[in-house]
Amino acid sequence: MNPGGSSNALSCGWHATCKGTYPWGNALDWGNYGTQPVYWRSRATSDAGSGTMAYGFPRNADTATRYGAAVDVYSLGWAFRGTAVYLHTASTTTASFNINGSWIGSYTSGGQVGTTVSTEKTGDCPWTAGHLHQYSTALGWYANTGVYPSAPTGGTGYSLTDQANWQNRTSWSE
Repeated sequence: MNPGGSSNALSCGWHATCKGTYPWGNALDWGNYGTQPVYWRSRATSDAGSGTMAYGFPRNADTATRYGAAVDVYSLGWAFRGTAVYLHTASTTTASFNINGSWIGSYTSGGQVGTTVSTEKTGDCPWTAGHLHQYSTALGWYANTGVYPSAPTGGTGYSLTDQANWQNRTSWSE
């Protein structure tokens, strides 16, 4: 899974999610400002064949205290493989999409899943300005700590679609 922001500016490196309320815990803050699009972006590789490797199901992930959008990932055999979460994001679609793959790593953009909010609900996340707080929830997903720094460091110039700049990854066998 690649970064979903419209901006390639990282406003905060790897850090715990809001008050540690999620099991996986590591996230990046992308410098998306209010109303900028948030996208599903991914690359998938396959040892054999090409085409659809998984399915993405966008959904609203709001709580009483914060805005959120999410994409649930399912394998071809319909096994749940985890969720990509985009906090401080207003969900804009529930249209499912195929996550494609090939031996060279096919790129998939499921399109816009939401927009960054200009203001946040009162609640469990510190808020100073619009940004995209992105992470994955499932065990077995890994963070790309070799490319992105730990908090509080930020940075700019990351290619949001480059295969080497994945944010979180996982693998499975069918």
